[in-house]
Amino acid sequence: MSSAPADLSADDVAVRPLKSETRLIDKVSLELLPEHAAKFDPACSSFAPGSFVFLTHIPGKPLNAQREAVEIVREKGFEPVPHLAARNFASVDEYVNHLRELTRRGAKSVLMIGGNPSNEKTAMESAIELLRHPVVGETGLERVFIGGHPEGHPVIAQETLRAALIEKVSLGQTLGLETSIVTQFGFDGIGMANWARNLRRDGIDIPIRFGVAGVTSLPKLIKFAMLCGVGPSISAIARQGGALFKVMRDQDPSDVIGQLEADARNQGLGDIALHFFPFGGWERTTAWLDAERKHR
Repeated sequence: MSSAPADLSADDVAVRPLKSETRLIDKVSLELLPEHAAKFDPACSSFAPGSFVFLTHIPGKPLNAQREAVEIVREKGFEPVPHLAARNFASVDEYVNHLRELTRRGAKSVLMIGGNPSNEKTAMESAIELLRHPVVGETGLERVFIGGHPEGHPVIAQETLRAALIEKVSLGQTLGLETSIVTQFGFDGIGMANWARNLRRDGIDIPIRFGVAGVTSLPKLIKFAMLCGVGPSISAIARQGGALFKVMRDQDPSDVIGQLEADARNQGLGDIALHFFPFGGWERTTAWLDAERKHR
């Protein structure tokens, strides 16, 4: 992989406001399983050096794999963003030690989320608890991403989500952290734009990264949408599916991005970007990005 241009940093890629000539496909981040970090080597034309690479935190997976992935991603010239899911930690001490180790290995940014609901009592329950812990101020952390849900949450009421989001944004900024939102993936670009417009009306003007699914098959998209509680988008996928032959064809996010991009300009949504969930593999998604940029 070619080295990064000397004047390009993660901030340049991530936090530039959307201007009329800027394309959303030029402002992207990507989700990656920690075990895939070693083989992650996209072309510079498809995924810019300095871009954010989010590293998942899955229950049962060893935390050390995420720590090692942070080092690997940084060595490859990208900015690692490890997920921290509150309900996945066995104890508060485990969280504290893990965050200290992540930052020791070079992580400057994290995504703090509650994680999947559990029927059992867990040591920590929410992103707020992660953010409030004194360790955050002790580690040299610079940036925090918090989760957003344009289509709502399968078990949490909209008003509860809204209040929690406002609290997390306020707390992140009080702590002196660069605070941004990254959303669950969806397939309704107009709905995403409307959700962002409502946030702006509430006075939440921080950067937003909208989650979109990378190139993959329609059945796989429906499977992940159901697992992640992306309700209204399931019907949107079904409408896009149309004829039977489409079920066998890879689906790409161009329609969703086009809707979001058009509405973002019309509504003046400010600093927004894209975050890809590459369910079909990072190779296919980054290759699509390369081809789409050349096509446009």
